[in-house]
Amino acid sequence: MPEANESNPEKKLEPEGNPIPVPRPEKPLTPSVDSNQVMDAASSKATSSNPASTGDAAKTAAATETKAGKANRSVDDKDYDVDGSGKDSKNLHPEVRPHAFVVMPFGNKKGPDGHPFDFNAIYKTLIKPAIEDAGFEPFRADEETSSGDILTDMFQELLLADMVVCDLSIDNANAFYELGIRHSLRKRGVVHIQAGRPYMPFDVFNVRTLPYHITPEGVPDPIHIRNDIKAVARLIRDTWASDRDMVHSPIYNLLTGLKEPNRKSLQTPLATGFWREYEEWKDRVTVAQRDKHIGDILLLTEEIRNPLIREDAVAEVGSALSRLGRDELALKQYREGISVNASNLEFRQEEAFHLNRVGRVNEAIVKLENILKDYPEDNKSISYLGRIYKEMWTGAWRKVNDKKKRLKVAFDSYHWLIRSIEIYMKGFQVDLRDYYPGINAFTLSMLAIHLADKFDNKKAPDPDIIRIRKRLNGLRETLQFCLESRLNLDQDNADYWALVSMAELRLFTSNDLQEVLRSYRKAVTAVRRDLFSLRSSLQQLEIIQSLDVRPEFVSACINLIKEEIKIASTGDAGNIAQVDIRPGSKSKSGRALVFSGYMVDYTGKDKKTFPSEKEGEIRQEIRKRVEKFKATALDRAFLAGLSAGSEIIFAEVCAEAGIKVKVFMPHPDSTYIRRFVAPAGEAWVDRFYSIRNHPLVDEIYQIEHLGQPKDGDNLYERNCRWAIYSAMGRVGIANMEMVAVASDFISDTKDRDVLLTRYMIDLMRNLGGRVDEFINPTKYIRNVIDSALERLILQGDENAQSGKKSGSSSTKSIRRKRVEKKTE
Repeated sequence: MPEANESNPEKKLEPEGNPIPVPRPEKPLTPSVDSNQVMDAASSKATSSNPASTGDAAKTAAATETKAGKANRSVDDKDYDVDGSGKDSKNLHPEVRPHAFVVMPFGNKKGPDGHPFDFNAIYKTLIKPAIEDAGFEPFRADEETSSGDILTDMFQELLLADMVVCDLSIDNANAFYELGIRHSLRKRGVVHIQAGRPYMPFDVFNVRTLPYHITPEGVPDPIHIRNDIKAVARLIRDTWASDRDMVHSPIYNLLTGLKEPNRKSLQTPLATGFWREYEEWKDRVTVAQRDKHIGDILLLTEEIRNPLIREDAVAEVGSALSRLGRDELALKQYREGISVNASNLEFRQEEAFHLNRVGRVNEAIVKLENILKDYPEDNKSISYLGRIYKEMWTGAWRKVNDKKKRLKVAFDSYHWLIRSIEIYMKGFQVDLRDYYPGINAFTLSMLAIHLADKFDNKKAPDPDIIRIRKRLNGLRETLQFCLESRLNLDQDNADYWALVSMAELRLFTSNDLQEVLRSYRKAVTAVRRDLFSLRSSLQQLEIIQSLDVRPEFVSACINLIKEEIKIASTGDAGNIAQVDIRPGSKSKSGRALVFSGYMVDYTGKDKKTFPSEKEGEIRQEIRKRVEKFKATALDRAFLAGLSAGSEIIFAEVCAEAGIKVKVFMPHPDSTYIRRFVAPAGEAWVDRFYSIRNHPLVDEIYQIEHLGQPKDGDNLYERNCRWAIYSAMGRVGIANMEMVAVASDFISDTKDRDVLLTRYMIDLMRNLGGRVDEFINPTKYIRNVIDSALERLILQGDENAQSGKKSGSSSTKSIRRKRVEKKTE
C-alpha cells in the first residue's frame, strides 16, 4: 500500500454492509496537520539512503505520463496530508448528511422596536452549529458558490431540502414568503425559531416556535448559547425523527384533502448550479455502465454529497446494476432509496422485483401484494407478480434433463402457469397500450396450449385451457395492433423491448423463418449491445426451446442472440456468466483475489514493517496463498496500487501463475513512482515498469475514470474502495478473498502505508468478504532481532570465557614470580 505520514487512527467497522450508506449524522472530522515525510523523492528524508538512485528514478518517472492526461497533474501532485484531504475519517464510507436549508434575513437588521439583530453572527455561531450538531448539512442562500441563477438554486433547495430552519425573529418579507412556499408545497420538515418576540404573527401563531437568546447588541447571548444550540439541535432531530405521516405544515393540517406534490415535480432544470453535481455524476455513470465497470458505478454513487439528488441517483444506479446482472447490489440500492423516500412507488416495485431475482420469492410476493392494495391497477406491479408465478412454474421443470419427463412435469405444474397468464392478462387489460404483459400473456398461452395438446384429457379438457384457447385470437390481434402502433409512432427510435416483443409474436405466428430472423436482427440493432436485454431475450427463447416448441425457428433465433452476446461481452461484466446468488446456486462468474500489504522498508519510512532482506520469505508466503487459491481462467486479482514492496511482489507472483491482474492507480505513473516506488531505490522502479507492462496486468487510473475526489475525501482511501467495489461488481462479495501482508497489532502510527492496509482489510470485512490469516512481516523483524541478540549473547559468552582464561594465566604468572623472588 502507498505509505506516507497521516494521522488516521485505526479504522473502526461500520455496522452497515451496504457499500452505499444511508444518510446519518456526521462525526466531526479533524484535518491532519502532518506533512508528508517520506513520499516525495525530492525530500531529503526520502532520498538520504540513495540520492543518486532515487534521483534517477524520479527523473525516469517524470518523463513518463503515458496513460493519464497532463490535465490531472495538479490533482495528482497535491499532497493529500498537507491540504487536509487526509482527514481523520473513522468511517469506512463517505458520509452523506441530510440537507437543512436556512430561511432568515441576512446581515444587520432591526426589529420593530429598534432592537438590532446581527443575523450573520446568529447563523455562524448558533444556527449553523446547531444544525451540524443535529447531523445535517446546513445551507444558506448566500453560501451558494457555484455559477448559476442564485434565485432558482435557492428555491430548488427550499423545495427539496430535507429540513428547513426558519428564523422568524423579525417581520422580514423574504423570510415569510419563503416559509409560505415551503408550507404550501411540503407537508413536513420545517422548524421555526425566533429571538425577542413577545408574540408571533397570527397565521403562524399556533405553530411551535423555539425561542433563543441574544444580547442587546443583537448577537447570541454567550451565557445561554450552549443551551440554545442544544435546544435547536434537539428540535431539528425530533422533527426529523417524527413519524413519516406526521404533518408539520399548518396548510396541510387544515386542508386534509391536499396532496403533496411528487418531489420530481418540484425539480426545475433552471437551477443549473443545484443539479450540476447530478449531471456530472450521470455522465460518468453512463460511461461506466457502457464499459460495464460496476465498481465505478458503486463508488460514484456513494460519493454523492447532496441527498436531495440521491433519490434520482438511486433510481439511475439501481437500473444500471440490474441491467448489468447484479441484482443483489441493485436490491441494496433500492432499499436505500426507500429509506430516503418510503413513498417512492418505483423503489417499492424494484425492491420486490429484485427480491425475487435473488431467490427471496415469498418476500417479493408479499411486497407486491401490499403495493397492489395501495395501487390496485398499477400495471408494473401486476406484471412483476405475473413474472414471479412464471418463474415458479419454470423452476419446477427446467432442470429435468429427459425431454419427455420435462414436458410432463411442465404440464403437471401448469397451475402456476395458469396463474401467471391470468395476472399478465389483467395487466394488459388495465392498459392495452402496455405490450409487456400482453406479450407474456400470449407466449405463455401458446405454451399452455402446446402442453395441453400433448397431455390434457381430450374428452374432458381443463376449463382454464378452454378459456385460454377461446381468447387467444383476440389477444393476438390486440397485441399485434398495440405493437404496430407503438413501432409506427417511434419509427427510428423504436424501443428494443417493443421490437423484440414483435419478433417473439412472429416467432409463434409466422411460417417464414427469414421474417422472424429479420425481426430479431432489427431488435438487436436497437439494443446497442446491452447484455442485460440480450440475456433476458435469450432466457425467454431457451424456455420456449426447452418445451420443444417450433425447434427450427427457436434454435436459429438463439444462435443469433448468442452471437450478439459474444460480441457485446467486454468490460468487468463481460466474458463471464451472470452472478447467481440464489440459495443453492454455484457461481460461474469466477472469483476475485484482493491484495493489501506493506511497502518495503527504506530510510525515512515512519514505521519499519517490511525488512528488505526478508523479501524472499514474504514472497514465498504470498506464493503459497496464490497457489492455495487455485485460480481458473475466470478468476482475477485486484490491487489498489503497485508500490515498492508487497504489492509489486503479489502482482509478479500472480503473473507467474497466469492470473490476470487489475491494478487501480491513484496517480499517473510519474507521480506514483516518485511517491511510492522511487524512495525504495532504482531496482524497484525497474520492477514497477516490468510488471506494469506485463500482458496479464491491466492498470486503470482514478482521476481519468472517476474525476477528482470530493473536498475532504482521501484520494488513497478512495482508491482502496474503488478496487474492492470493482472486485465486488465482477464476482459478488461471496466470491471474494483477501490476502494481506500486515501485522496483527498496530500501535499508534502516522504511517499511511500501515493505515491504508488496515483500512482496506476493515473495508473488506465490513462488506462481508473473507480475509485470510495475515502474512505477518513482524515475525521476520523479530527473527532478525532474535538473531542479533543471539550473536551478542554468544559473543558475550566467548568474551567471558576468554576473560576467565586470561585471568587464570595472569594469576599463575604472578604466583610464579613471587615464588622465584622468595627463592632468590
